[in-house]
Amino acid sequence: MSAVYAATTSTRVPPSYGARMDTLTSSEKTLPGERIFTSSDLPSLSLPDTDGLVTCRWFQDTAPGRASWRTSSHPYRPAWMAAEAPTGDETLAPRGPGQVAFVAVDRTWLVREGIDRIRTRAVDAVVLHAKASPPGRTALALAFSAYLRTRQHKMGLGADVLTAAVRPELAGAAGVFRVPHLITVSDGTGCVADTIIWQIMCGPRYDAWLGGAPRPDHVAIEAALPSLVRLRHLWRTGRLDRCRADTLAAVLDGGELTAQKVFRYPRVVLPIASRALHTSP
Repeated sequence: MSAVYAATTSTRVPPSYGARMDTLTSSEKTLPGERIFTSSDLPSLSLPDTDGLVTCRWFQDTAPGRASWRTSSHPYRPAWMAAEAPTGDETLAPRGPGQVAFVAVDRTWLVREGIDRIRTRAVDAVVLHAKASPPGRTALALAFSAYLRTRQHKMGLGADVLTAAVRPELAGAAGVFRVPHLITVSDGTGCVADTIIWQIMCGPRYDAWLGGAPRPDHVAIEAALPSLVRLRHLWRTGRLDRCRADTLAAVLDGGELTAQKVFRYPRVVLPIASRALHTSP
């Protein structure tokens, strides 16, 4: 059983990212192409005090730019009203505004209901919202979804996205996997932090995302998340010792530390992350 609400906008407040903020000094430049999310990227969500799904559909914008947001008087569009999925990057990158709605769903059904909504192709993105999760975290997950769908479309993995601000429970949802994405956020004062946003994928998409690599040990990766967040910071700021930096560079190819690299090369990344957790700032 689910109930549909119209998500409403509210006065923007500083988002709660749930991560320690570190000052980014002049010697700590971000990596080329690294995406940093700020409060200006986030929709202002006013959500009911219940578990549920935040759904979004983006419409083509004649003025390219960052995603913008609006609420809808029709929170959920049935499958027969859905437009065909976009086929070219030109219909993905300059998308906006986002039509946002909220659907109240029992917590035990969140993942399964989210998957069903995505499969209708009536929405582009669904964010699982836990009652206890700060709205700022859910807004961050939605902003990340806009970015993630463009990236995965370019990889040939489709454009629909199912994310969560907190670790989703997969009980009762067979054949799906949760991926903890490492992302960078800023509070707009020169401070940055690395945090986690989760994505839920079906088996075939997950295997394609791995690019032929064997499925890694999820338990080991999730247990190492504090170390991986720390390692991402050290890598970005050039604070790894030469030996570990050279080893990591061989798999990152000059880019940032991403979940995809971790999942494809766990035997390389996890030992370095384990030692990084004990490295002084």
